[in-house]
Amino acid sequence: MSAGENLHRPTDAEREAVARLCSVTVNADEFSGYVDVLRDPKNSPIPHMQVERQQRSDCQGNALANGEEYRTWYCSGRRLMPQLSEMYAYNCSEYLMQPSQVGRDQGTSINSGVRVLQNGAEDLGVPGGLPLESVWPYSRYCRNASQFRAACNGLEVETPHVTEVGDMPESFDDMLAAVAAGATGHIGTKWGVSWQTVPGSSKRLMDKMPTSGGGHATEILWAVELNGVWYLVVWNSHGDGYYLMSRRCYDQLTKAKWEPFGGYLLTPDRMVERYDRITQGGGYF
Repeated sequence: MSAGENLHRPTDAEREAVARLCSVTVNADEFSGYVDVLRDPKNSPIPHMQVERQQRSDCQGNALANGEEYRTWYCSGRRLMPQLSEMYAYNCSEYLMQPSQVGRDQGTSINSGVRVLQNGAEDLGVPGGLPLESVWPYSRYCRNASQFRAACNGLEVETPHVTEVGDMPESFDDMLAAVAAGATGHIGTKWGVSWQTVPGSSKRLMDKMPTSGGGHATEILWAVELNGVWYLVVWNSHGDGYYLMSRRCYDQLTKAKWEPFGGYLLTPDRMVERYDRITQGGGYF
């Protein structure tokens, strides 16, 4: 199994912990003009996102940071795109799963990442959120829980721009509206993908739900229209920027309830209010 295909299935305890956080649903009807928002190139985060190439089994940490970077950019009125620490996201996810997991580099779970943003390392006095990459660089991988605890002493994290969590929308159109309104899908899929292509695009297309291979975490954070058909933009950490996901694949994953790895919608709070304010040209920190 290669690096990037070491995603853990959540334990029952992790499922319960995140289920207690879920409180939000998205209805496309609440977000007037979301298709026009997605069609306007100035609203796209794609040119501003960093292309990631993971060096460990830290796909979940990469996905988590990518989603939070997009939400911060959106909530700033599309002005501020931070570089957040993927390695802290990974190390902290290991710690939340089990302190003895720190340093094993065996991957983490989607659920542990959600808890990093929502709760942080509470027993260490670190709130939810991620530090800047400049504060916790990618090269700082703590090899055990003691190192991680020491590194967290006095650590400053950026206030997260995800304060609500929900199940992934059942409707593809609701997911389109969600990304237009600053939300992301923090997802895990199997990685034995039968890649397809879309005429006019150099990006790989996941057109069917993968059913084999190890697990991989990625982040749904935008959508594009190609030849009159909508595709979700899913940020990856294999040096390719992003891949595309079709409506058919999304529907299959939804029907399977995103098993076995899980998927959650991470949203800014007051989504409709923020959306109305930002689409009128302002930020909303």
